[in-house]
Amino acid sequence: MRKAVQSLSLVLFTLLFLLATYRLPEWLPADIYLRIDPLLGLTAVVASREVIPRVLWALLLVGATLVIGRFFCAWLCPLGAAIDGLDGLLFRKVRRPGSKAEANLRTAKYVLLVLIVGAALVGVSLAYFLDPIALLTRFYALVLYPLAVAVANILLDFLRPLTGALGWVGLSHLRYPQPAFYMTGLTFLLFGGLIALGRWAPRFWCRTLCPLGALLSLLSPLGLFKRRVSAECNRCGACQKACPMGAIPADPLATRNAECIQCRTCA
Repeated sequence: MRKAVQSLSLVLFTLLFLLATYRLPEWLPADIYLRIDPLLGLTAVVASREVIPRVLWALLLVGATLVIGRFFCAWLCPLGAAIDGLDGLLFRKVRRPGSKAEANLRTAKYVLLVLIVGAALVGVSLAYFLDPIALLTRFYALVLYPLAVAVANILLDFLRPLTGALGWVGLSHLRYPQPAFYMTGLTFLLFGGLIALGRWAPRFWCRTLCPLGALLSLLSPLGLFKRRVSAECNRCGACQKACPMGAIPADPLATRNAECIQCRTCA
């Protein structure tokens, strides 16, 4: 069920990106994922020092997190869905060492959160680089889009003799302008790096570096829905090994509620 919802969320994100130049209904803006991102909303308000109406969409996710917990990371985050999908393809059969220092590394995301908000106070947008929704949007725009155009032009060149012979003049002369962006290389390295981090532990980025995850984890312990272990638990430790976030400590009856993303994998 969760994987299906994740896949649908990633597909919706992709469709909205492709439809960004079209006029969509007001209830479904093309940038809805960016609008519901509370980190982007917070930094925008702090930097501009005024309330921005479209930022109010983020209150939907804040309210849902206060009720359900940090569910967004497991169910709706398109970058989380991409990480899980690529993790399954690249590291499913890899023996991952993990990290004994991971408990200390988890604080890194809170440090990044403070730096991002602090930078916004002086008008600098670091969220543009590290927020997961902004990062995936930039990856689509600066890496995948130019790549798709290049592939389309190669196919058109390959088919040009045939289309010319058939008299399809328009198609035989069609060529899309090839976009080029100076941030493409850096964006590719950032995205590739966070995927590569999965070599050490599942969702390593989400556990230790994601600033949006850090913000949501501050609200998550207040949620009404929390992991509960039944009396039949025999402390076998299977739930600890299955948890993609390392949210279950040495005592399997306990839970790090700030790290739990309500994925129910432990169940």
